[in-house]
Amino acid sequence: MKKLGVLMCGLLLSGLVFTGCSDDDDNNKNDEGTEAAVVAHEYGEWTYFSFADEKTATLEIKKQEGAVTGLYTGDLKGTGMFADMSWEDVKVSVSRVSADSVDVEFMDLTMAMGNTPAKPFTLTTRAEAKKVGDKWELTSVESETLVGETLYKFSFTGTIGTTKGAEVQLACKLKPGAMPMDITMNYTAEVADSYTYEVDAAEESALDWDIAVHKYDIRTNNGLAKKLDIRNFEAVKAAHVPADEDMVADTEGSVMADMSRMQSGFVGYQDVKLNKELGGWVTAKPTGTMPPYTYELNDNVFIVKVNGKVWKMQFTAYTFGGKTTAKFVYSEVK
Repeated sequence: MKKLGVLMCGLLLSGLVFTGCSDDDDNNKNDEGTEAAVVAHEYGEWTYFSFADEKTATLEIKKQEGAVTGLYTGDLKGTGMFADMSWEDVKVSVSRVSADSVDVEFMDLTMAMGNTPAKPFTLTTRAEAKKVGDKWELTSVESETLVGETLYKFSFTGTIGTTKGAEVQLACKLKPGAMPMDITMNYTAEVADSYTYEVDAAEESALDWDIAVHKYDIRTNNGLAKKLDIRNFEAVKAAHVPADEDMVADTEGSVMADMSRMQSGFVGYQDVKLNKELGGWVTAKPTGTMPPYTYELNDNVFIVKVNGKVWKMQFTAYTFGGKTTAKFVYSEVK
C-alpha cells in the first residue's frame, strides 16, 4: 500500500472532482488505460463522471426544511419533585446515523453532586426516529456518561416538528450515580433550522454518468463493483470479471454535507446509497496522536459494471496540500 500522508485536524479528505482528458490528448491514452485526475472539492457537492466520454458535472447537495436532524436551543426543566431544577438555553444536536436512527447530544449541562464542584458535561444517546404526520417521534436507548466519578444514566422520548417554529418536546430521565430514582425533566424548544440534504433529482437524472464521488465515498449509477486481488492493470481481462452475484451493489449510507455548524456540535448528513467496495479506494489509519490519521491508497484493480458496460479502474497516485489530487486509470473490459 502507498502511504498518503496525514490530514490536519482529523477531518475527512476534501470532496473529489474528476477531470477527464479530451479525446485528442494522446499522452493520456495508451495501452495501460485512460488517465484521469481527481481534485479536491467541497463537502456540499457530488461530482459525476462518465467513463465513456470522460464528461464531469458537479451538483450541489441542497438543504430543505423538514428533517429531524438539526441544532436546537431550548429549556430543560425538572418535573414533579424536581420542579426546582432547570437549565436554560440548552443546545441539543441531532445527527443522522441511518434512515431511522439518530445520535442526540444534550450539551454543556452542569450538576453538582455532593462535594464535587459543578462542571459542564454532555449527555449523548442514540434514538429511533420515525416520521408520523407532521412530527418526528423519537425513542432513545438508555445511555451512560461518566462525569468525574459519577455515572449518569440518561434516556428520553418525545417529538420534533417538521416545520420552522414547530415545537420540540422531549421527556427526559436522568439518574446520577446511585440515586434510587430518576430525575424527570422536560426539554422544550422551537424548530429553527433543521434540514434534509439532497441533490436535485431532476438535475441528477438529466446527467449521463457512471460513478459519482464525494470525499472518500463513491456511488454508481445502479451499478456493481468488485475489488480484484490483482494490481497489474494490463493483466485484467474479461476472464477476471466476476459474476454479478459476486459483486457489490450500492447500499444505504450517508455522507457529511453541511459542516457550517461543526463547531457548535452539529454536522448535516445526506442519506444516499454508496458503493462500499469502491469506497475502499483509500483507507484512514488512526495514529492515536496528532495528526490523528494517515492514509493509504488501495492500488488493486476494481471492476465496475454500470450502464451495460464493464470497466476496470485502478487508483495510481495521491498527493494533497491545500487541495487534494488523486489519479487513476481506467478502460473498458470486452
